[in-house]
Amino acid sequence: MVRGILALMATGTFHFEQFDAFSPYTVAGPYRAADYWKLPEGEPVELIRGRLMMSPSPTPLHQVLVGRLFQLLQDAADRAEGLTILSPMDVIFSDDTILQPDLLYIAKDRRSIVADRVEGPPDLVIEILSPGTDRRDRTEKLDLYAKYGVAEYWIVDPAAQLFEFLTLDQGRYVVTQPANDCYQSPRLPEVEIDLAAFWQEVDRRLPKK
Repeated sequence: MVRGILALMATGTFHFEQFDAFSPYTVAGPYRAADYWKLPEGEPVELIRGRLMMSPSPTPLHQVLVGRLFQLLQDAADRAEGLTILSPMDVIFSDDTILQPDLLYIAKDRRSIVADRVEGPPDLVIEILSPGTDRRDRTEKLDLYAKYGVAEYWIVDPAAQLFEFLTLDQGRYVVTQPANDCYQSPRLPEVEIDLAAFWQEVDRRLPKK
């Protein structure tokens, strides 16, 4: 009950937005990290160029995908002593941008960016599209991940059962195509995924209607 009251207080104090633009924001909003830290801990809110944006509750399919991808990245982390973290986890990029990727992976030699929160760009972030976040993930967050140096970004489309594998090249993302339905990260040798087997397992656990 206390947590619910805090959420209502936060909603009454702050203005929350939805991203419905077709290009990234060019002017920062009014909020900064100091404002963000006043929100109840664990709320599904991101600070995006000075704007507070809430995410919708995840669907069962979304959570199944998160679980399968976490297992895949955790296996990679076990092999290479990396670190896999799933949302909610604050990733601090700047005073006006704090994001919560669905999943993130940090290589062994960069684990020092992890303190009470993640302070700096992970080596890999994964976002799973949903009707309330697809434009944000493909536009605003894509631009921010590139701006702040996230080396690899995966966008997962559950409806189409597709992955977009994006790698950073001179400040911009380029698409990396899987070979024979298998993807091997060009930056992280321990990270690979058999796409056909992945979607078959998802369908086995949560068949399409």
